[in-house]
Amino acid sequence: MIDWSKVKTAEQQAQERWQAEYDAAAAARANAYRLESDPLKTEAEFDAIKAGTEPDYRAWVAKVEEIKARYPLPLAAKVE
Repeated sequence: MIDWSKVKTAEQQAQERWQAEYDAAAAARANAYRLESDPLKTEAEFDAIKAGTEPDYRAWVAKVEEIKARYPLPLAAKVE
C-alpha cells in the first residue's frame, strides 16, 4: 500500500533541491569569508587605528566579491 502522505510533488522536490544548493553555497561562502576576507578587514581596521586614519577596505571588498562569484547563490526555485 502506498502512503500518499509521504509522496512529494515535483514542486516540493525542486524546492528541496534549491534549498540544498542554497545551503551548500551559503556554507561555502561563510567558510571562505572566515578564512579569506575577514582577516583582510581586520587588518585594514587595525592598520587604520594605528595610523589614525580611515580603514582602506578595498582589498576586503574585492575578496568578498570574489567569494560571492565563486559561490553564487542559486536563483529562486521555479514553480511550474
